[in-house]
Amino acid sequence: MLFTKPDCQKCEYVKERMPAGLDIEYVDTSTPEGLAEAAYYEILGKNVPILVVDEQVVEGAIAIMSKLKELADGKA
Repeated sequence: MLFTKPDCQKCEYVKERMPAGLDIEYVDTSTPEGLAEAAYYEILGKNVPILVVDEQVVEGAIAIMSKLKELADGKA
């Protein structure tokens, strides 16, 4: 799950560079549903973008891009 919000430049950066072939669900934290998901993963109030993979929380565009590359390469 990739937690994002509208008008977030770092979120757009990650989305535009998403490796092909990954099935990532996008969660908009500006919606009630997105806020509920963020609360569930205990990331409510943190700055987006945030990636959650197998209960692991990855914060920040650079760290997320690194994790996505690992996933795309089959290393994660």
